[in-house]
Amino acid sequence: MSFVVFNPTSGPQSIKTHIAPRPDSLHDGVLGIIDNGKTNSDTVLNRIVEGLRVRYKLKDVIKIKKHSASHQLQNDASRELAGTCDFVLAGIGD
Repeated sequence: MSFVVFNPTSGPQSIKTHIAPRPDSLHDGVLGIIDNGKTNSDTVLNRIVEGLRVRYKLKDVIKIKKHSASHQLQNDASRELAGTCDFVLAGIGD
């Protein structure tokens, strides 16, 4: 019998990142929703969406549901949100 052992003790890596600029307004925008799949996350997010829809007259809402909370968002879903949405809300449940 054999097995592979991974050593997670490598040193820290410095990665430069920046925060995306905030939109001037949410009015008439396209909202992206990332549902992480936890219990009740869809209920919480749907209520938030309805409030934002009324308050800001959203043009559209794009909803993406992850396979599970522990999985990352798939690349094609990330590209879709980045290419079509003015702002994105990621939600949790429990």
